Amino acid sequence: MAGSLAWPPRREDLERLYLVEHLSAAKIARIYELKYKTPKVAESVVLYQLKKNGIPRRDSADHIRKVASQTVDEWVTRYQAGESLKQIAGDAVSPVTVWLHLRKRGVQLRDKVDAQIQAVSKYERGTFKGNRLDRVYLLGLRYGDLDVVRHGRAIRVRVSTTRPAMAKLFESLFAPYGHVARYPRTAAFTGYEWNLECDLNRSFEFLLPKPSIAELERLPRQDTLAFLAGLFDAEGSVLLHNKRGRYNPEVTFSNTEEELLQYVSRCLTRLGVHCKFGWQVQPIDRGGITGPSRLGHLNVWRFHDVQHFLRMLPIRHADRVGKSHLVLQARYRSSRAENLKLAAMWAQLTEDIKRSRDAYVETAHQAMLDSGHGQAQSGLACFR
Repeated sequence: MAGSLAWPPRREDLERLYLVEHLSAAKIARIYELKYKTPKVAESVVLYQLKKNGIPRRDSADHIRKVASQTVDEWVTRYQAGESLKQIAGDAVSPVTVWLHLRKRGVQLRDKVDAQIQAVSKYERGTFKGNRLDRVYLLGLRYGDLDVVRHGRAIRVRVSTTRPAMAKLFESLFAPYGHVARYPRTAAFTGYEWNLECDLNRSFEFLLPKPSIAELERLPRQDTLAFLAGLFDAEGSVLLHNKRGRYNPEVTFSNTEEELLQYVSRCLTRLGVHCKFGWQVQPIDRGGITGPSRLGHLNVWRFHDVQHFLRMLPIRHADRVGKSHLVLQARYRSSRAENLKLAAMWAQLTEDIKRSRDAYVETAHQAMLDSGHGQAQSGLACFR
């Protein structure tokens, strides 16, 4: 493109390029194919030649005044839709020109990192809008089923489950802030399961580190209840056991971390709930999972303690909520007829939950067959 343009430049060439064609110093440097360490240095060399040849610099506001209002309207729309300053500017103007006009219009400008994230994101990611207790609940869930990792500039949360209630809970928590993707895969105990994941923005960085037990000990009462609710939705169970011909409710926490269960035990004691802690040595071969392991159980079985526990905790997992409603309807030392009615309602609810789980597992199986992975021992197929 340089053609007959030689360096150092002639005054008439610089006047034509800079004053008539209104090219910037940076573009003139490219026309002359100047080779310097950085483009900024080449631009400075051109500016020096303009000064040396007595060519006055243009008014720094010229490029602002010459942009039509309709063009700026379009820029505002494109920027709010997620395009970067560079994408909007293209070859017509500089990104700085776009930035100045957007700022003049009062547009809230993204910082550089957020702009880069939005520019490459297929799906919009919202900022966390929950309150303090919502945060603590998520941290409780984080100690259980919820896996959280940094994925590039995003915060990726994911869970693997055979329970549609857990899938719905995950979606209710994170779908308002990002796209939830589902992947069917093989599972050791049920054959198949769904893996759900969602990429979130930096407002969810609080989920990356698990709080220490010492930090959890300092939580006020309402925060403690929110944390226990999240942990219980991940690791807890509501049961009905037959004790000498009478059906009584029980709740349990199960986890392999002794320090965590000891913390929960102390919390329950402070809340006036009696509990018992014990260990179960698991089989060496557990449906494809091998190696020695101990599973800790924290049990609450006294009738009033179970009801007090379930009334206090703001649990959200639909299966646990349904069972809790049945337990809270029960009366202490009710008649045998009432107790048998409770057992019958419990059996119906657990059968409904099992049927729902089996159907959900079958959808994962069918999805893998449809994607050609049905006979594989491992593999993922993405369903967005």
